[in-house]
Amino acid sequence: MAREPIYAVIDIGTSKIVSVVARLGPEGELKPLGMGMAPSLGVQHGVIDDFSEVQVGIRECLDECLRYMGRNPVGGMYAVVNGEHLTGFNTSEGLSNGEEPVTVTDQHLRSLISGAAGTLREQADSKSQQTLHIIPMRYRLDGIEGVRNPTGLHTNELRLEAHVVRGTSVPLGNTVRALQSCKVQVEGLIVHPLASAGGVLTADEREMGVAVVDIGAGTIKVAVYRDGTPYYSSVIAMGSNQLTRDLAVSLRVPYQVAEELKIEHGHALPDDLPPTDEVALPATQMHQKRVMQRRELCEPLYLRCLQMLKLVHAELCKAELTDLPGGIVLTGGGARMRGFAEMTSRGLRTQVRVAAPIWYAGLPESLRQPEYAAALGSLQWAVKHRNLTERGTDRGRVRTRNDGEKGGWSPGSLFRRPFARAAAGESRNPKSEG
Repeated sequence: MAREPIYAVIDIGTSKIVSVVARLGPEGELKPLGMGMAPSLGVQHGVIDDFSEVQVGIRECLDECLRYMGRNPVGGMYAVVNGEHLTGFNTSEGLSNGEEPVTVTDQHLRSLISGAAGTLREQADSKSQQTLHIIPMRYRLDGIEGVRNPTGLHTNELRLEAHVVRGTSVPLGNTVRALQSCKVQVEGLIVHPLASAGGVLTADEREMGVAVVDIGAGTIKVAVYRDGTPYYSSVIAMGSNQLTRDLAVSLRVPYQVAEELKIEHGHALPDDLPPTDEVALPATQMHQKRVMQRRELCEPLYLRCLQMLKLVHAELCKAELTDLPGGIVLTGGGARMRGFAEMTSRGLRTQVRVAAPIWYAGLPESLRQPEYAAALGSLQWAVKHRNLTERGTDRGRVRTRNDGEKGGWSPGSLFRRPFARAAAGESRNPKSEG
């Protein structure tokens, strides 16, 4: 009997580090084996800024995860990466065979991705930028657009439309170094917006057109899907920690007290609260115990949530897809803020739902929460795209090295096949900045 493969992921977030190990069953279901979580004290806005603190957090997280299993069956881990330096854009790459039509094969599709990677190296500084994903969206055959899988079809000219995600090499390298220093072999890097989307979206939502907004402690991740594939992705350097800071400053209470008040009494729409609701504030070194109206307490939260919503709307405008039949899916720990889903629905005039990870049977209830969407979604992403890579299509590859390093496909293979590159890649960039 074949041994069931094991997948492991780690998400080094701004407030916590989460690791999950799962076994892939014979029917394609993921069976969780272990889970670990530790505070994250060395990350700001999704980027490591204290290497030693992150090392401590990673070790604590992995120790807890392995205690569930009693042994270490993990050969390597996929890491979720985050930060405003991540940039998503759409690009085009073509192959042409002149007058004689040929049958499209998997090798041609690999050649297209290889050509796109080569074009990206020419367009950007490969030393400072690293390509993380090249995800085919659609193909065009002899002017016929919208072809999902051209394998086996005849054509003279084949063109790929792909979504590309790049990141700055230094913060990405620091994440890899931190994991390697804790004796973790890094199998690949998965960008946070797409990991979250993989954890919460249904197939129907991807087809209809939907935006996923993951509100984390230090960043807001936006991913827009259209016709089943990613079309736009971005990261905003603001998160739910800012709500806590606003509350701490407004009420003149310690950060931890403000965090507890936010969780227990916070609301994004104070005008929707009963005017008689009151909140007892605990005594601090600066103030005695006091009572205030809940509406007054929530006013700073309303102002900051409104700013966050405006930033999300600006990202959707950059994507030029403000009318999304599937609406908006909110996830991440910040999505649990009372009233924020209603504020989003009213402000953007679309349907909104707050989503926890979609999972198979056997997932503990403690993990069925929006804040674990990226960690669990990255597991499903790793399974899906590793299987596609093994079949040769590589629809959305994961890379841990610069494009120019050994291990990618050789651009020379483009000229050893019936097709030759028709033109340099054309880049369409609905999002030029993260």
